[in-house]
Amino acid sequence: MNIKSNYKIEDVSKYIIEKFNAIEITKDEFLEKNKDMYENEIENISRILKIEDEEIIGNLLSENEKEEIKITIEHLKEIENCSTSIYEISTGKLIIVILESEDNINLSGFIMEGIGEILFDYLMSLIDEPIEKNYNELDEVIEELSHYRPYGKFVK
Repeated sequence: MNIKSNYKIEDVSKYIIEKFNAIEITKDEFLEKNKDMYENEIENISRILKIEDEEIIGNLLSENEKEEIKITIEHLKEIENCSTSIYEISTGKLIIVILESEDNINLSGFIMEGIGEILFDYLMSLIDEPIEKNYNELDEVIEELSHYRPYGKFVK
């Protein structure tokens, strides 16, 4: 990822905290909720921020994202083994922003878990090259479920 200019991690983090009511969490807190990740996978992580304010998250969503969340909520109710953080992220109750820095001063990249087009667009505005959204396992399920329509009550 190429950053357009030297955006300081401190400035980007402060903006996200003030604008989106984010809370900074430690690497240990992050790893506790993401047990499938290891310490060496987060070497360049400088700051980890979480947004849990549902009203703010709702304001970050596009209309398409709002529809996806409705479908996801409806169908995740049926899944028994869905972790809490995956459920919260998938249903628009949590966004995690990981700010990466190779020198611990300037932004060198980011990871965003959750949906919120406005926040994603802001973070992308800091990047000089286009990148693609990573594959999310639930995207395929959401697409499939969006075509599903229950029959409703049977009437004689």
